[in-house]
Amino acid sequence: SDCYKWNLNKKMQIAELRQLTIKKLWEKLKFVRRELAVLRFRVKTGQSVETSKIKEMKLTIARILTLLNRND
Repeated sequence: SDCYKWNLNKKMQIAELRQLTIKKLWEKLKFVRRELAVLRFRVKTGQSVETSKIKEMKLTIARILTLLNRND
């Protein structure tokens, strides 16, 4: 799927997310949640110090969920 093309290095803006279909939003949500879990593990084990990315990913998840809830 296209989820590997998504760039997690830049914050997903709401306008970008609005352009995605419902199916793509669900895929994006699953992908970001997985990446968040991986990042949390890396921070806990000392492999990464990018703690600010955790906040960005959580905000992206919240944006996606907001859009999905509006479309229901």
